[in-house]
Amino acid sequence: MVGYTIESWIKASLAVPALHKAIARRDPNGTVIHSDRGTQFRSHAFVRTFEGHGLTGSMGMVGACAENATINTG
Repeated sequence: MVGYTIESWIKASLAVPALHKAIARRDPNGTVIHSDRGTQFRSHAFVRTFEGHGLTGSMGMVGACAENATINTG
């Protein structure tokens, strides 16, 4: 996790500033931004933000909560 914001409800107006914070802290050109299928991550504002910074979007499959789990191999 590189950028985050906190609020009682998740919406695009929360996700976009978190993405801006992450972009400001790193040089993420070419990075894949992976998220769930929440409407905040599918909003025009969020998509415009990551595409405008040379990032690629990736969304998880519905009901596949383990796909983002950390794998410990040792």
